[in-house]
Amino acid sequence: MAIDYENIGKHIKSYRTDRGISQEDLGKSVFVNNQHISRIESGKITLSLELLVSIANALDVSADDLLTDNLKHSSSPVDTEIHDLLLDCNHDEKAILTRTLTFLKALLSEFGV
Repeated sequence: MAIDYENIGKHIKSYRTDRGISQEDLGKSVFVNNQHISRIESGKITLSLELLVSIANALDVSADDLLTDNLKHSSSPVDTEIHDLLLDCNHDEKAILTRTLTFLKALLSEFGV
């Protein structure tokens, strides 16, 4: 199975922008320049396992979250469908959906479902 570096880059960009981190700041925190981050996010270059882990740590996400489209079995607690939906949302939309799901989960528990 080939690694889909383009999707990894999309996930990195999504988490980075959600956190308000510039490519330059992310690059500084993982010791590469912002052009390198740009090429990773666009899927134009591959990244080492070491750099993937450094980026995951800098973004405060699991490596699974960045690799989700490449793994048959992920230990990530988020279902792929929900994960993909959330990746397509801005910060406010994610907050609303998270509160809504939390409320619905509480209702299900309350009614023994």
